[in-house]
Amino acid sequence: MATEIICPGIDEYMKPFFGYFNRSESRELAENYVTGLLMDGERKSVEPMSEKVNASERSMQRLLSDVKWNEQGVAAQYRRTMLSATADPLGILVLDDTGFPKKGRDSACVARQYCGASGKTDNCQIGVSMTYVGCDVAWPYAMELFIPESWDQADNDDCIAKRKKTRMPESARYRPKWRIALDFVDLARKDRVPHRAVLSDGWYGNIPEFRQELDSNGESYILGVYSNTQVFLEAPVLEIAPVKEQKRGRPRTRPNIIATNPEPVKLSALGESIADDAWQRLELRRDSRDKPLLVVAVSLRVWPAHGWRQGNLHEQVWLLIERRQLADGEHELRYFFSNMPQYMPTIDLARLYHERYWIEHGYQQLKEELGMDHHEGRSWTGWHRHVLLVFLAYGYLTLLRLQEKKQMNLTAWRQWLQDKSTLEREYFF
Repeated sequence: MATEIICPGIDEYMKPFFGYFNRSESRELAENYVTGLLMDGERKSVEPMSEKVNASERSMQRLLSDVKWNEQGVAAQYRRTMLSATADPLGILVLDDTGFPKKGRDSACVARQYCGASGKTDNCQIGVSMTYVGCDVAWPYAMELFIPESWDQADNDDCIAKRKKTRMPESARYRPKWRIALDFVDLARKDRVPHRAVLSDGWYGNIPEFRQELDSNGESYILGVYSNTQVFLEAPVLEIAPVKEQKRGRPRTRPNIIATNPEPVKLSALGESIADDAWQRLELRRDSRDKPLLVVAVSLRVWPAHGWRQGNLHEQVWLLIERRQLADGEHELRYFFSNMPQYMPTIDLARLYHERYWIEHGYQQLKEELGMDHHEGRSWTGWHRHVLLVFLAYGYLTLLRLQEKKQMNLTAWRQWLQDKSTLEREYFF
């Protein structure tokens, strides 16, 4: 007996993507794959999904590995489809990365590295991602598999064999995560995505080159930074040692900094020194889980001190500090740099950064409900194709919710008009 598949409007949703598949069979497989991701089930790997959608397991596996289709075209069409419904002048670009724990060592780019999913250094793959937040919804804009340096060693026979086994293209080379993230922001500008800021956590915010490139490209940002980061509370004046004549050796390329005024301070020390009456209690939202979202924060202007001993000076930025109460009665402090305008109040800085927390819900749905981390293949292409098809499933659900919300608002508006008309008739007649 055939299984009844209920995904209203899935045929219409998938039509714009079909032009990027060479054959009707591959189009049908793509729709089956997305449908399988949307259906109930604990595992969203190929075998259980193929059974639910009455498709060949082998054929669905080939869709990820061997079937020819234009992934870049599908990804671009996905972004256009989502932006047509969610483009927002007050939109946000959220940069992050997420871990995919792995038991074996044969999957593409798996290595011992910090895994956010397990909260420790673990055997895993890392996906660098960007999420777009607009019109009160968030959706994954792009994701790329991070290539550890151990997977990019041209003189290592073991590395060469692993790359060949996982079908990694020759062009796939190690790049720092922050470089991948900047490429995503460049892609958003190329797509003319309306947005007002870029947000990320502390790993990205602690890289001066990352902040400087965002700033030079006209991007406003709020980026988390680590507590051991040093800053100047006033514009620093560097004291340079007199240049001595060198008869031997290479000439000095950097100035010899022997002191600075004032001395830099660590954010952890600065945060603990702030007086109790300086903290502001801020109400960011009224409808956060049926209660107001409140934070305690303070903001001040500082100069980052990265590399000051090498003569590096940085732009003045906002430092936002949040104080969070812990269950044991203690508190923790979190720190953020921002290049927002000097007149921006603390509450607006805090509200803007808290838009980042859309991404936590997004990762939860992508992984737990749509099986983004259930992929059991090992190839480079298979991983990226699976993630892209998961994005399509997420996009379908997002647009369905927006349509339902629009219908609810329309129904409420019609009811209001009807009630208003009834009251007017009773009043006048």
